[in-house]
Amino acid sequence: MRILIVSGVRHARDYVPLLRSLPGVEVIGCADTADSPFAEDSADLASTTGLPLLDLDQGLASCDVALVCSEPTRHVDLAVRALEAGRHVLVDKPAATDTRGAQRLWEAADRSPGLLSAVHRLHSPQIVRARRLVDSGAIGLPLAVDAEWIAAGGLDGTTVERPELVCDPALSGGGELVNFGWYPALAIRHLTGLEVEEVVAFSSAAPHAPLFGGPHGTYGVEDAAVLSLRLRNGVVATATVARAPAGVGPAPVSSSLRVLGSHGHVLADEDAPSVTVRAADGGRLSRRIGGPAGVTALRRLFTEFGDDIRLGRTPSVSAADIYAAVAVVEAALSSARQDGAPVVPAARTADTTVV
Repeated sequence: MRILIVSGVRHARDYVPLLRSLPGVEVIGCADTADSPFAEDSADLASTTGLPLLDLDQGLASCDVALVCSEPTRHVDLAVRALEAGRHVLVDKPAATDTRGAQRLWEAADRSPGLLSAVHRLHSPQIVRARRLVDSGAIGLPLAVDAEWIAAGGLDGTTVERPELVCDPALSGGGELVNFGWYPALAIRHLTGLEVEEVVAFSSAAPHAPLFGGPHGTYGVEDAAVLSLRLRNGVVATATVARAPAGVGPAPVSSSLRVLGSHGHVLADEDAPSVTVRAADGGRLSRRIGGPAGVTALRRLFTEFGDDIRLGRTPSVSAADIYAAVAVVEAALSSARQDGAPVVPAARTADTTVV
């Protein structure tokens, strides 16, 4: 499987060595558009990793998979270009910063022979085990979900390539809600199989002061947000996302998911790392699940996407899943700007593309 890094702006420096460690995978180069505002990032990635720096059309003509790692607001344009070239496409998170872009991705994927998916954490050992337990009926019917995603530390080069890639809306689409809200939105959908019907959210964005200060305040975007979701069938969910000075666990990112069911609950804790099940009769079973959740999730993501291509199957995160997650985050941003007014996530409109 020949993979082209399309714009080496975000996370590509972590993805390249991981991809090179996978059997049957060849990273053929890095490419970007001539008008890219971060062309030097792609050039630097190529130089430091020993990859060829390619013209984008040349790279797309030579690869099987385009892995889009630009600043978030350019994800859609580059992914659509790769899909229109007939390539399979993986987009870094968030795949789109609004539903308009997510719909463009969906429509391009419908027209393309290539598969579309995006970077996610659903293959982490903890979430995989939690999904199996939910599917098995071990906790009965899922009735409520509580998700937490908290990043430790600041926005220096050890955590984010440059602060504006998270804080400048022109590049990021928003603050930490756009940056991290993608993960719990996908996980809640994955664990319940239900659509979100209404979102209420509060955030630390302007006119409120960021909780922890720094570049988020300079750009007027949130460094923390809390979401309440009403799903179909009366199921409810909450999600907390934040970037805090000190983490709540030992890892750079702390993530946990609790699913409350009619006959018990399951807790997936990526910090422990473990999965715990409690039954209504008081029984408890906890099992450690080793391995760094983020690295394991990415390794499985890249491996399974290759299998999806080979077997012609739908990826774990499809264009429909991408749209649904982006719609929840977009609704949360709108609700937070209206001091917690309920917002219904936007539905996909009819495809008016003329072919």
